[in-house]
Amino acid sequence: MKKDEATTMRLILASAVGIAVMVSFAPLASWAPAAHAAPADAGGNADVVRLQSDVDRLKQDLRDQRQLIFQLMQAEQQRYDVILKYLQAGGGPGEGAPAFPPPPSPASISKSAAGGGEGREAGSGGAGRESATVSGHVRTNGQPIGEVYVYIDGLRTAPVHGHTLEIKQRDKQFAPRVAVVPLGTRVIFPNQDTVIHNVFSQSPGNSFDLGSVKGGETSAPVVLLKSGPVEIFCNIHSKMRSDLLVVPNGHWTRVAADGSFQIAGVPLGTRKVVLWSPTLKPTSQQVEVTAKGGTATFASEAIGLHPHLNKRGQAYGSYDD
Repeated sequence: MKKDEATTMRLILASAVGIAVMVSFAPLASWAPAAHAAPADAGGNADVVRLQSDVDRLKQDLRDQRQLIFQLMQAEQQRYDVILKYLQAGGGPGEGAPAFPPPPSPASISKSAAGGGEGREAGSGGAGRESATVSGHVRTNGQPIGEVYVYIDGLRTAPVHGHTLEIKQRDKQFAPRVAVVPLGTRVIFPNQDTVIHNVFSQSPGNSFDLGSVKGGETSAPVVLLKSGPVEIFCNIHSKMRSDLLVVPNGHWTRVAADGSFQIAGVPLGTRKVVLWSPTLKPTSQQVEVTAKGGTATFASEAIGLHPHLNKRGQAYGSYDD
């Protein structure tokens, strides 16, 4: 590899580390006074309880930040790998070069991690506040409408902060089995069984492995930083499955039992409308949203939930039940 290309790679990784450090320290400033404040009455039980509560919250926030940093570093490593392969193949600037979105600035990440800032819509085409309703219908070849959702892709808002989804492990099943969550959601997995579970996902951008969690314990949180479907399994019990849809914005809805749907407040312009369900073949279409609204009609086929491999890419062994 040429010297300037190697320098570019090092700068990318250094940028990722800088972003991670900014994220990790951004929310801690607000905790510092509470964590070091001396109680007014050293012998007062109320002050001790309050101080302990502050310390517990600080510990939880630190755990969340470590998980967030880890996932950010994974994303930057993927960018690095793509660029490295391109350069090794003899690529260079100009026509044919891959287009990569600029990395977010440390200030914007710190602000998002602290829960501040307003939602931002990318690719709105200057529509401003003008919006309309996208309506339509879904046909499923005679199959009943179950957990089916429609959302607008390409409009991205800032990740949420403080939103938590709890997926229980009970009777060797996940509950809920299907859920829709906004970008930035924190997910925890309480094990309410008496057996050990190992929750994992290999979905691109949201992969994780929580390791062995004993009955009665709760896993470390997972922060979902990429929109799209997330398939969740247990590495011990192959029949355990949960499907999440991480939506990039608030423009989504569940399809009614008769196949109809409406999404209000969609900015005007050409919009990508996506149909998603764990039991339907995914599909999408471009819809022109005018002041009178937009219409989308989907025809999708039912699909079976295919058997999956464990986290090592191997078939489940005889211990599976």
